[in-house]
Amino acid sequence: MGYKQPLIIAILSLLLLSCGASGPKKPPEVVNPYTIQAETHTGNGLAAMQKERWDAAERSFSRALAASQLADDSPLIRRSWYNLGTALSGANNLARAEEAYSRAIELSANDHDEPMRLRALLALRLMQQRSGRIPETFAIQQLPQSLFSHLSWPADLHLQAGRIAQRLGDPARARSAYVLVTQLKSSNASSLQLKAGAHMGLALLARDAEDNPTAWQESEQALLLCRKVGAPRLTAHALLLQGELSHDVSEKHNRLERALDIYSALNDPNGEKRAIEQLLLLAEAEGNDEAASLLRLRLQSIKDKLGK
Repeated sequence: MGYKQPLIIAILSLLLLSCGASGPKKPPEVVNPYTIQAETHTGNGLAAMQKERWDAAERSFSRALAASQLADDSPLIRRSWYNLGTALSGANNLARAEEAYSRAIELSANDHDEPMRLRALLALRLMQQRSGRIPETFAIQQLPQSLFSHLSWPADLHLQAGRIAQRLGDPARARSAYVLVTQLKSSNASSLQLKAGAHMGLALLARDAEDNPTAWQESEQALLLCRKVGAPRLTAHALLLQGELSHDVSEKHNRLERALDIYSALNDPNGEKRAIEQLLLLAEAEGNDEAASLLRLRLQSIKDKLGK
């Protein structure tokens, strides 16, 4: 019967805990239900965007914007306009994306939210540069130069600043910004993905400078990080670069095929086109007429899809 004593002690302990917890309770914190809705829709949108489901992301961010406006939550409203711009840009709806980014810039300036203003401005300029519509009046010197000198801003701003510097032909500033991002100490998924992007930027800078060993090393770092966090598009870009860099025919073919598989799974015809063009050059160099013929047919099909 001795086994009953521990059981009785346990029951008494629970009763005492119950009594202690039965005192005055702190009233539950009141949270605006529209704020909760906005955060929920934002989470759904980010999850959709991670999988490049741009239409679903747009719907979620539009709902997040409406809920944040009903909550009259200014930070959420600014973030929702920026997120909506990102989804629209991904869906290649550039006119509406520009409107959303411009709204985020305007509201952030009014509310003195400089990080969000810069975030939206950099995203807008990158989108405009990709489509050949960047204003002639824009210059990299208009940005805070601390973006290129020390890690004093959110890391994503340094990465975006590096990208726009690279595309505007300023490799020194681009390299400085990328190196800052690679020095992040945090090991969460977001930080690792930012670091992967920075290593890929450094790889492209090295490739352009004809420093192929460094380009390969940096792209390897990008691949290692991409595999940890799940970043298929960046993985494909790194593999494509390595396929271009490799002098070993078997390795070149392997990297290009893997990149093509990812682009195909992402339904990215532009990526597929780049990978197939490299594989076609390889087949022609090897004198593999059958493979070259099949690749030409596939390439033409993709060009037809792209309207080129």
